[in-house]
Amino acid sequence: MNKPLKIKPPYIAFSLLFLSWLADYLLQQFRFIYSPYNKAGIVIIILGLSLTFSAFYFFKKNKTPIIPGQKPTFVVAEGPYKFTRNPMYLGVTIALLGAAIFFGNALSFLSPLIFFLIMNYYFVPFEENLMKNLFGKKYLNYKKRVGRWI
Repeated sequence: MNKPLKIKPPYIAFSLLFLSWLADYLLQQFRFIYSPYNKAGIVIIILGLSLTFSAFYFFKKNKTPIIPGQKPTFVVAEGPYKFTRNPMYLGVTIALLGAAIFFGNALSFLSPLIFFLIMNYYFVPFEENLMKNLFGKKYLNYKKRVGRWI
């Protein structure tokens, strides 16, 4: 993996969120979670976004770029980075899962899965390689201690 995708993860996430909504709007016959049970999705969305924004905070605190593909300046290993190397992507995946539950449509559950797969097999390997090249042993030691997702 030499180059990151030109489209950035937030755009991928918002596109998938829109497609989840569209699937529910156009294909209501696939809905299987109804009110009030679908409201649990709101809690899950909030949890996912909280994880994502707390990860943003630690990037800002350590003055390293948030945008994928930009050169990191620091190995962040505090806050949510103590238990996952990718809390932003994990948080967005969780938020998309919450949205799927909220929409209650079986097709909406494809969005968190697709996002996870794109991040896991394209963005994360690129970023891990970049971190290894920039920070060497420091990053490799961190990688041994903390799992990619959990």
